[in-house]
Amino acid sequence: MISRTIAACLVASFATASFAQQSGLNESHLNALDKDGDGAISQSEFSDFTVFAFKKMDTDGDGALSPDEVDDHVVGDAFKILDDDGDGSVSEAEFSKQMQEDFSTADKDGDGQLN
Repeated sequence: MISRTIAACLVASFATASFAQQSGLNESHLNALDKDGDGAISQSEFSDFTVFAFKKMDTDGDGALSPDEVDDHVVGDAFKILDDDGDGSVSEAEFSKQMQEDFSTADKDGDGQLN
């Protein structure tokens, strides 16, 4: 199962109230990330998505996410988890690090793909 952070970022990328209210991801959401249509999300496709999601949420373009910028996308303690250094903002490096950890956790068979 894809982690809460990945799900939150998917919410950010699709940014609709109806999607945000859904409790899980469906095949069409995952297919949107599968750019080559092979039925799996590769590490490269996921990395591209990570950059896209960060830029979409960084509405002021300062290279860091504030709690206000992610308020509609990240729930619970997810912001604190993303804010690795505890400075009150999430850098692109912090965001990418957590997203890659989430990818690795979700990749149960260790094949470098989510499927």
